[in-house]
Amino acid sequence: MSRLAFRDDFKHFDGHCVRFHGFDGNDEVLCGVTTFALKHHMEELPEDGLLPADAFMAAYDRLMPAIREVAAEKYATRRFERSGDVRVMVHDHDWKA
Repeated sequence: MSRLAFRDDFKHFDGHCVRFHGFDGNDEVLCGVTTFALKHHMEELPEDGLLPADAFMAAYDRLMPAIREVAAEKYATRRFERSGDVRVMVHDHDWKA
C-alpha cells in the first residue's frame, strides 16, 4: 500500500460530509471529512444550526491541506471506515488542532 495521493479537485457535499478523492496508484479511494470536524476546525463556522453547503465547501477548500494530510495518514495506517462507501473519513478526533 502506497501513500495516498490527491490529484484532482473533486469535492461533493452530501449533507453529512464533504467527499473527495484520494488515489493509491490508479485506484481511487473515496475519502471524506465530517461536518462536525469542519465546524470544529474552522472558527468562522458556527457550531450550531443549519449551514448552507457552500459554507462547508469553502471550509474544506481552506482546510484542504490539513484534511488531506490526515486522510493520507489514516490510509497509510489502514484506519478505514467499517461501513458505507467512504473508505477514509476524517473525524474531529482524528485531527490534531
